[in-house]
Amino acid sequence: MSSAIPEAAPWVLTAVQALNRHGSWTGRIHIHKHLFITQVLKLAQPPFDFVLYDYGPYSFELDDEIVDLELFGCLERSYPKPGYGPRYETTLRGLEAARGMRPEDAKAVERVAAGLGDRKSQELELIATCLWVEWKDGISEPTGVVSRVKAVKPKYDEQTVRRSLDEARGLAESLAREGGSSSQ
Repeated sequence: MSSAIPEAAPWVLTAVQALNRHGSWTGRIHIHKHLFITQVLKLAQPPFDFVLYDYGPYSFELDDEIVDLELFGCLERSYPKPGYGPRYETTLRGLEAARGMRPEDAKAVERVAAGLGDRKSQELELIATCLWVEWKDGISEPTGVVSRVKAVKPKYDEQTVRRSLDEARGLAESLAREGGSSSQ
C-alpha cells in the first residue's frame, strides 16, 4: 500500500468535519447520505458512484475510501454509545489532508451538513431515497415517489415516507436558495 493519501480524501474528510460541526452522529450512513445529497442536488460533484442499496443510496468506492482513511490515520472511529455503530472524526493528519478541497466544494459540503443537522440515520436513509427516486428515477408526482420508496423500503409506512418526501423537498429547496448549484 502506498503512503499517499487518496485523491478523493478531502471529500470524505471535509464531510466528516462538517457533519460533526452540525451535531451529526457521523456514522457511515450519515457520510454516504451527505455526499449523495451533495451530488444529486448538483451542489458539488463528489467523485463517487452511488447505487440504491439496502439503506438507501450507497457508494462502494466511498466505503473503501472511509476504510483507507482510517488506515492512513486520517479518520478515527469511536463507539461512544453502547448498541450504536461507530462515529467518525477527523484526526490532525486528516485535517491537513482536507485542505486539498476546493473552497466552493467545501462550502457546499458545509451547507448540506448544516441542512442535515443531527438527523438520525433512518431519517437520512428515507430522505436520500426520496431524492434518489425523484432525481435519478425521474418520478416527481408525490404519490409515485411514495409508492416507489415503499416498494424498495417496505418497512416504512406511507405516512412516514410522505413526511420524508416533504423533508427531502424542503431540504432541496433550502439548499438551492442558499447558493444554487455547482457549474460542474
